[in-house]
Amino acid sequence: MRQIPLFPLRVALFPGVTLPLRIFEQRYLRLVSESLRSEEGFGVVLIRDGSEVGRASVWPVGLQVHIVDWSQGAEGLLHVDVAGGRRFRIVSTTLADDDLLMAEVEWLPDTGVKPVPAECDGLLAVLKELKSHASMMSLHFAPVDSADALSWQLAQLLPLDDAVRVELLATQDPLVRLAHIADNLDRWASQ
Repeated sequence: MRQIPLFPLRVALFPGVTLPLRIFEQRYLRLVSESLRSEEGFGVVLIRDGSEVGRASVWPVGLQVHIVDWSQGAEGLLHVDVAGGRRFRIVSTTLADDDLLMAEVEWLPDTGVKPVPAECDGLLAVLKELKSHASMMSLHFAPVDSADALSWQLAQLLPLDDAVRVELLATQDPLVRLAHIADNLDRWASQ
């Protein structure tokens, strides 16, 4: 187990996806500064209750991220691009003096790389359609080269409930994730 600082968000983030963040709170400026200095990254977790500004309760599964780019915005905000990496489960949390949420985490194991099954052609088409929307341009995706990549990118882009997103993040087998996503798509189509 290891202790890491957490950045709670209203947006879920999945492995292999790059997300832009705007930083203005002092505690998160410290988090970014220490992360850049140590090159160890920090945790991103989905907010269960509360808001991004102030205190929030979070879901128990998150993602370690690394800063891949940063710049100072004209409005005084720090712009940071983070890339999703390893998944973790929160064992316990504490608050630092500046209200930065710290967590003792255990890393979730990764399965070996599995190819995209032939029966996922429909999911690949859905992903291609989702990526073509202008609102997705701020997210950066690597090419889909595995079942993992396909499941993570679909989980990032589909309008899933937060509980479903957390369940997908906690699921180890990418084929199980893809089946769960396909089931949700079928349910939406029938509504």
